[in-house]
Amino acid sequence: MKLRCAGNVWLIRGTLGGLWALALAACVTVSGCGGGAAPETVAGSKSNPETPAIPPATLLAGAYTGTLYDKSFVSFVTASAFPQINWYALYFFGTGAADIIPVIYSGSAALGNSGAATVAAVREFGSSPAVRTGSASITAASLQAYALSMSNLTAPNNQAMAPNTSAVVTSASISGSWSGVWSDNINTAINAAAALQFNDALTAIVRFGNCDRTLQLTPATASASPYFAVSAAVDVQNLCPRTPGNSAASLSGVAFVYPSPLVGKTRRLELVVVDSTGSGFSFRGDQ
Repeated sequence: MKLRCAGNVWLIRGTLGGLWALALAACVTVSGCGGGAAPETVAGSKSNPETPAIPPATLLAGAYTGTLYDKSFVSFVTASAFPQINWYALYFFGTGAADIIPVIYSGSAALGNSGAATVAAVREFGSSPAVRTGSASITAASLQAYALSMSNLTAPNNQAMAPNTSAVVTSASISGSWSGVWSDNINTAINAAAALQFNDALTAIVRFGNCDRTLQLTPATASASPYFAVSAAVDVQNLCPRTPGNSAASLSGVAFVYPSPLVGKTRRLELVVVDSTGSGFSFRGDQ
């Protein structure tokens, strides 16, 4: 998959739970949308009508779903501040079995009080074992929208990236068994159908791609959106591509639950974790 990048990303204010709808029009190798602090307005004072008001970064936090070239594109913005990773996305681009091996994006953004922002590290992983990097900037900030421009990134088939996404309400419960697919594109594309269920301590051990992976969830909230912070540990194992040599792997990310679009299903779980380079793995399941 040869990629190229360009375009603008618009974050549009939504109506669900006070979230902000995210319409990313840029390179699919994006990775940051939120973070930083916003200026405060003193009670009783009026903003300069010629100066766009800048919403706090936490208002951008939450889950977003949509499509890009008729393929699923989901993302989550946490309330973490720059330089922490606070934006994760999964793009299920491809045909056939490749649909379940999504491209992973991650990154962080610092929102400035001028309405501009810089994304220092935009990472894309999934089209090959190598992590691609780029940068992005947020301009034209207002209470209604953000424009996000990407550079030095690529998009499938050399096409401009313009995902149509909108805010979605998330659930604070991850109980029950999830039927879905694990995916990892390190060394070789790996996907494995599986049932996932967390115990009362919100821990699960899963095995796929010759690796045992221990997951630990921690309940969290981004603005009004419940989600789970995820830590993943992969101990040194023979033939496990995530632990070459004698080094264990540590990854982190997010998991969130929202209404399933599938007929006969009510809830969908998305889970994505990345390491310090942006390489990672993911799970999508329904119940």
